[in-house]
Amino acid sequence: MKISIFAGVLLLSLCQLCSCVAPAYHLRGIDDNKFEREHIVANLCTQVMMDRGFAVLDKTTCKPEKTFIKAPVDEVRAVCGGKGSGVSKENFKLVECKVDPAHNKPPNCQYTVEEVEKKILVTCVKNQPTEFKIQE
Repeated sequence: MKISIFAGVLLLSLCQLCSCVAPAYHLRGIDDNKFEREHIVANLCTQVMMDRGFAVLDKTTCKPEKTFIKAPVDEVRAVCGGKGSGVSKENFKLVECKVDPAHNKPPNCQYTVEEVEKKILVTCVKNQPTEFKIQE
């Protein structure tokens, strides 16, 4: 009985913690979550590609590559500058995930990591980033 009470208290504590930590995007009416899921990442290419559903194009093909921004979404939003698009004045840290030729068949898609710094062109809708491209 003591274990089940402890487990219940622990579960409630975790639920409370999660609700406090979760960003309040819905309060601002902004879908930063979508942009972050699609374009912002830490260092783990293979894990992120799989977790976010980008790795597998179809039953026989792994996505060849995807580039992520390694920065807070507010920094990317600043590039919008209230316009439909904008080019960053400074370089952004980018993570380029490229499929490993030896592991390029689902469900075993594996990705290599290359970190680069480049300017980006950001497409924006209502001053919110929706897409980006590397500015060569």
